[in-house]
Amino acid sequence: MKNMLQKIEVRLNSFLQKENLELLRKIAKGYSSEVYLVEKNGKKFALKIEKSDSPRRNMVEKEVENLKVANSVKVGPKLVAFDLEGRIILMEFIEGITFAEFVLEKIPEKKELWKISGKKEFGKNSAKKELKKIIDDLFKQARKLDSTKVDHGQLAGKGSNILISKNKNKPVIIDFEKASMQRRPHNETQLEAFLFRNPHSAIAKKVREFLK
Repeated sequence: MKNMLQKIEVRLNSFLQKENLELLRKIAKGYSSEVYLVEKNGKKFALKIEKSDSPRRNMVEKEVENLKVANSVKVGPKLVAFDLEGRIILMEFIEGITFAEFVLEKIPEKKELWKISGKKEFGKNSAKKELKKIIDDLFKQARKLDSTKVDHGQLAGKGSNILISKNKNKPVIIDFEKASMQRRPHNETQLEAFLFRNPHSAIAKKVREFLK
């Protein structure tokens, strides 16, 4: 384990030096990769690095390819740079919360007031309008992905692969490492199931009730 961690550290430091990036902190750790917050000239980026013991073959190549296609229709975080040898992807950093957190924690119960950005307060009617706007945007993005033949594959999950940006309250679909252009795209169908049809989902239940 120690040797594996050292390998990640060597690859990470090499890329940081090459791209003149400053490492701020680790922000996520998954099954096959780790994500770090880095900075250059005052601008923040998300750096994703494949673990040395990752069982997913060609993970970086697949995510880079899928993200390039998604970016071509203005979906996903912008791809900034990548290093296939170092197993690293540098992307736009989306500051915000997951869609699950947004719905379960920010959407008010009944007529409670709530805050989205810290600058505005919303009652139920305004919050309903904001949620509908976000969902409409998500479906637009899902249809764009369908048109490119990229199937994200994880839009019917727990809402962690969708971020709501802090400043614009705009949904951003992330994590394209399991996406594929080899299977038929079902992004819009998966999103519909996730938001409205899942009978066991607290997210779907709250969305249905709130948009009545």
